[in-house]
Amino acid sequence: MTGTPDTTIDAAVRAIRVADAERQTAQAAAREAQRRWEAALVAAVEAGHAPSAVAREAGVTRNRVSQLVSARRAATQDDQAPRTPRIVPSPLS
Repeated sequence: MTGTPDTTIDAAVRAIRVADAERQTAQAAAREAQRRWEAALVAAVEAGHAPSAVAREAGVTRNRVSQLVSARRAATQDDQAPRTPRIVPSPLS
């Protein structure tokens, strides 16, 4: 062994790292697109459209639309609820 790096292996490792970075970027974009799509479904229901019509247009079940709306309402209620510190008793007492 002469101690020189194998350029084929280095190139492969670089290609893997680039592909992984692209994959992570694509996954993040997909999650954001999914979040926006779900928010649009909820907004349509909150604007007065029937959940069944929204579900039919989106190609999902009415149950899924109801779950999204319920989750949104629960999150809104959690945001409006006063925050009180949670007191946890010490296991040493």
